[in-house]
Amino acid sequence: MSFPTQSQASNASELFTPQYTSIYSLQAVPTPDLSLVSAFLTSSKTGQFPLLVYPVLEANRGYAAVIYTIYLTLPFILFYITRWAVYLAQLSSREASRVPPTVPYMVPFLGAVFSFVLNPAKCLEATVRIVGPQATYGLKVLNNTLYFLNGPENVARIWKYKSVITTPNVQTFVLINVFGMARKAVEMYSLDNSGIQPDPIEGSNVAPHNRIDYLTHAGFHKLLNGVHLPNFYRRWSSSFVRRLESLCIGSEWREVPDMMQFWEGPLTASLNEAFAGPVLEKLNPNFTDNFNKFLPYVHGMMMGLPRWCMPKAHKLRDGLNEDVRQWHALARAQFKESDIAEDGDTDPWWGSTAIRERQKILGNVENWDLDSIAASDFGLLWGANINVHTAAIWTIVEVFRDPSLLSRVRAELAAADVTDITSPEDIEKILALPLIQSVHSEVLRLRVEVQSVFTSETEEIRINEWRFPKKSLVLVPTGPAHRDPNFWNTRNGRFPLDTFWADRFLAYPNDPRSGPIRKSEAAIAKASRRQTHDYTPKYISAGMNDSFMPYGVGERTCPGRFFARREIVAFCAKVVNELDIEITSTEKEFALSPAFYGLGTQRPLKNIPFKIRRRKAAC
Repeated sequence: MSFPTQSQASNASELFTPQYTSIYSLQAVPTPDLSLVSAFLTSSKTGQFPLLVYPVLEANRGYAAVIYTIYLTLPFILFYITRWAVYLAQLSSREASRVPPTVPYMVPFLGAVFSFVLNPAKCLEATVRIVGPQATYGLKVLNNTLYFLNGPENVARIWKYKSVITTPNVQTFVLINVFGMARKAVEMYSLDNSGIQPDPIEGSNVAPHNRIDYLTHAGFHKLLNGVHLPNFYRRWSSSFVRRLESLCIGSEWREVPDMMQFWEGPLTASLNEAFAGPVLEKLNPNFTDNFNKFLPYVHGMMMGLPRWCMPKAHKLRDGLNEDVRQWHALARAQFKESDIAEDGDTDPWWGSTAIRERQKILGNVENWDLDSIAASDFGLLWGANINVHTAAIWTIVEVFRDPSLLSRVRAELAAADVTDITSPEDIEKILALPLIQSVHSEVLRLRVEVQSVFTSETEEIRINEWRFPKKSLVLVPTGPAHRDPNFWNTRNGRFPLDTFWADRFLAYPNDPRSGPIRKSEAAIAKASRRQTHDYTPKYISAGMNDSFMPYGVGERTCPGRFFARREIVAFCAKVVNELDIEITSTEKEFALSPAFYGLGTQRPLKNIPFKIRRRKAAC
């Protein structure tokens, strides 16, 4: 390939002097009758560039950069315009049943993969700005289209497909990348198509001992919202009260750099002890600290980053798995039936009936060994801890940052005579308090972002006018539902849905405009005609299943939701009753970390510094 000499370039550059700038004068240039693109293609073969290109290459390299940029981006722009045309055509289709339109994307084959993987929160926020907050749409990610289903009328229809819709094997991806389980063990999840109901799905031929999805799910239900829930809560609350005392919070103000880190330690250790007994922490006193240090790395590990990219994360994971293996080995060697407490549940080695039964179940699954069981139990502890504590801490953040709300919560607790969160009577009292329940629910509405995932292996999913192809992934996000202005009450904009309002879930009999659900002016006028002198607020939860779903939607709704509610309100009551907290952060609205988007309770991007002291006696 030869370039013009300096004199040739100088002569060619004269074409761009003022006297040669008309379009007609350019016709005198001795070049073939080709477009500029064709000229480039021809020149790449002959080694000779047309004179028209010389001034761009030599006389003004800025022009070259512009033209190169146009050449590089023009195909993508044209492709993007084409995708917009397809999107608009899909959107305007009058078919009674149609596939949701795919949001336009610029890069063929890749779609939105980079933005979705690197920052899913920003990716979906940008998408919502295009399609609208309650739209149902498809998002192209590599060779897959992810479908996002929104709108309460659509969510309500999911239950129609209870027998055929299943969550795809998301857990297999997490077990391999996050917890390091062997692929041959994880494959048993992929082979289990029997569902999570006692009776397997029709056509399934999975052996009873390999129904790992149902067997583990049933165990969760028994422990977290079944007959063992009272014992489980008692173990957690007793452990937490003991650990709170060990913090030695005195009557003088003490400055603490981060609210989340301060409370996650005792909350995590207490929940792990409630699940697994005291052995884990005795074997490794740093288990809880390492467990919480591992949490921020989960997003990167879910992306499949190799060990050399995240050596500290993999080292923490290996150590935590080894701690669980040692706990299992010691429990197998030492446990005796006589170790079970009078409640018929608790024991000092395995911790609970659910964990003892879980060992037998997992030990019978084909291709599972002791390492697989350890990785699974590590995953169990992680799943139990990842969301509930963050939600509990957000609750006291909101209460203590508002002096008026703090006074009201303390008055409500005092009126109910709540003094001991370990007491079965007191926890039932707390669960019946309307203001604390409203604060708890508003935190979940504002701070939880869950993506419930569904698919059907056997048939298309048809939900109202939408048709989702067989084996496609359908996601139901909580964010658009929790911020739907057509559903939620904002008191005519006084309490926007992106802000915390403690009374959002309360209905006052003497105030027809109160309550969580938006009312029409006609309904408000009708209610206003009813005279009442009842000023007692009532907590409202009915009629919101398809718009308020912090624990997910469908038959795989989080089995731990009943315990989570107990922990959150009990923690709030304990801290509010006994401690003073002054939040010293300068942030008015806390920015959220994108690393936890879609995984449940969102975490703050920055630390939340505060001061703390005991209201009553010093340690």
